[in-house]
Amino acid sequence: MATPDHAAVDGRAGLARTGAACERKPPGAAGALRDDDGMSRPEVRSKPCAYCGRPFTDRKRWSGRDQWDQVLYCSRGCRANAAKQRRHA
Repeated sequence: MATPDHAAVDGRAGLARTGAACERKPPGAAGALRDDDGMSRPEVRSKPCAYCGRPFTDRKRWSGRDQWDQVLYCSRGCRANAAKQRRHA
């Protein structure tokens, strides 16, 4: 099967390359998203993990069910390590 002359086929999954590079607009350019455009995100809550101390942020799942106050650990691994530490202590 011959490839058309106007688009070279990339080796990955048959994607065509157009030659035009995707350009991101600088923050001050017209049409670029800025924080002061009225569409800013709300402040995200965070707290430190009870096991490792690293900060982690609220997730939609926790805040939608009002569970953020009960969440203590940043991951399943930290929760398991804390339980292991309590058993051996």
